[in-house]
Amino acid sequence: MPAKIAKSRRPQAERAAEWGAIEALECEHTRRALRTKYAKVDFYGADILGCTWDGAKVYIQVTAGQSGAVIKRRKKLQAYPWHPSERVMVWQLVERQDVANPRKKNWFFRVWEYGCGKKWDRTWREWPDVIRVPAKWFKAFKKGEDPDRA
Repeated sequence: MPAKIAKSRRPQAERAAEWGAIEALECEHTRRALRTKYAKVDFYGADILGCTWDGAKVYIQVTAGQSGAVIKRRKKLQAYPWHPSERVMVWQLVERQDVANPRKKNWFFRVWEYGCGKKWDRTWREWPDVIRVPAKWFKAFKKGEDPDRA
């Protein structure tokens, strides 16, 4: 009997991160990295590129893995020379059982942000608060869709 293979949560995490960039970080425009057989669009190792109303860029690398995956992605992002105006983040999708109903799962993102202010101050800082992920964030975000209506 073959061993069970765990289903990857990465596609769901990327969809939820795109919603999160729009709602939590107030990005006006977002774009996801593209990986197909014949084409590849990469944003310096990030999965999501967002642009805020004032033109600042937000780069988000998403993972649904454990802490080892977070460390690996942080090292990958540190290799790039980031401008001080750019925000670089790693978001880890985490699930917890609901205390009131153990069958129900609560989803949220743990967030690490890379401090790009000065060359000697480039460190990773974990946000004290998490970003709660509602169920609608796991559905694909359609361009031109109003996030408040969905």
